Amino acid sequence: MKFIIENEKISGDLGFGSLPISPNERNGFRPFELFLSSLTGCSGNLLRIILTKKHVPYQSLEIEVDAVRNPYDSNRIEKLSFTAFVHTEEALLAQQAEKIAHLVVKNCGMIQSVINTIDITFTIQSVPLHGKGR
Repeated sequence: MKFIIENEKISGDLGFGSLPISPNERNGFRPFELFLSSLTGCSGNLLRIILTKKHVPYQSLEIEVDAVRNPYDSNRIEKLSFTAFVHTEEALLAQQAEKIAHLVVKNCGMIQSVINTIDITFTIQSVPLHGKGR
């Protein structure tokens, strides 16, 4: 990978295309956004693969991420809570959802790279397709 630094922006020339990075959201993606996107992308794709291998039918998946940062320690990320919403006809059993969440955390390379320094939780909630939602 190659990155070019100029003024308030860093541009990465990556396989998919150019990636602008900047602390100013008008000039590019913020590093915090990219960090969370990396963890979410890895865990979300892994969740999709696990559900498919376990023959769990779903219509769509969503992940919400909440972060806790420490403003007194370089705005360090101290806690991340991932909540995956699985839109499906039949609700996942609580034990099944916990097992799948554990597999996601255990096998996601991005999460495993930071799990010793950031408190990470990953939960899965079923969202009925013919109900009132979550």
